[in-house]
Amino acid sequence: MDPIVAAKTYKLLLIEDDIPLAELVSDFLNDYEFEVTCVNSGQEALKVVSENQYDLILCDIMLPDMDGFELLPNLPFGPQVPILFLTAMTDSMSQIKGLNAGAADYILKPVDPEVLLARVRANIRMVERRGQATSLTLGNLFLDKTTATATYHGKALDLTAQDFAIIWYFAQRGDDVVDRDSLFTDIIGRTYDGKDRAADLRISRLRKKLSAVGLDELTIISIRNKGYVFKYWAHLNNA
Repeated sequence: MDPIVAAKTYKLLLIEDDIPLAELVSDFLNDYEFEVTCVNSGQEALKVVSENQYDLILCDIMLPDMDGFELLPNLPFGPQVPILFLTAMTDSMSQIKGLNAGAADYILKPVDPEVLLARVRANIRMVERRGQATSLTLGNLFLDKTTATATYHGKALDLTAQDFAIIWYFAQRGDDVVDRDSLFTDIIGRTYDGKDRAADLRISRLRKKLSAVGLDELTIISIRNKGYVFKYWAHLNNA
């Protein structure tokens, strides 16, 4: 397959301690629409992610200083950045553990480079489609982004624009934890200073409104020192 020149370049972080393999993967993906940064340990990964933003992360599990399972929850990225394990650990339990830990995909070594490219592209497309959706259906709850309205069992909910923005923001992210830094930047519109309670107050008011109309299957849970996670006891579908 000849390299395809794309209009947009995606920044990809490769965390791989097998240097010859890392160079092969980096060289291959760099020929396409990706700008690849490669690091060889968990500590190096934590350093570069604190200084840069990436569109996707490819991570080995068997790293010299920590395993990928330990590293994954410490990567300071929201659900808009898929993390894919690329590993020689082929047993079922490791695959289940990786996916349950939050990995978007689990790719076994050795992998055909063209297959790796296709899997990387598929995960990026999934994130982009999620961001482009104009409506979402969650069980009996329907969200319309174009009108900023929500209906439950066919009845319109009395929500402010801020209320809707919060529900939409969390609904797009499924059951991934949203840290306060991301929430403040994307919803409140300013940087979180570690003390500002604006987001907590807005979410508290929204919880009361939803409870008042009997929408008990939807909740936004606070997770100490991490942020919030959205729970809706129904399958999330793009409409």
